[in-house]
Amino acid sequence: MSINNEILLAYQKKLGHRIKEVRESKELSQLDVASICDYDKTTISRIENGRTNITLKTLVTLAMAMEVDISQLFDFKD
Repeated sequence: MSINNEILLAYQKKLGHRIKEVRESKELSQLDVASICDYDKTTISRIENGRTNITLKTLVTLAMAMEVDISQLFDFKD
C-alpha cells in the first residue's frame, strides 16, 4: 500500500499540534523541553509546527521529558 505525502504531512502536523498541547498542559515552555531533551529550541518549534519528520527515539524522549505515556502524544482530536 502506498501512502501519499499529503496524508503523511497531515499526520505530522497533527502530531506536532498534539505535542504542543501536551507541553502546554504541563506548563512547560519550548525551552524547558529542549533543555530536558538536550535539543535546540528550534527543533522543538519545528516538531510542534509539523515541519520535521521525527523518529521514534525523539517521540519517546519528548514523552519522557513531559512525563507522559507516549500514547498520549497520539490522542489526536479531529
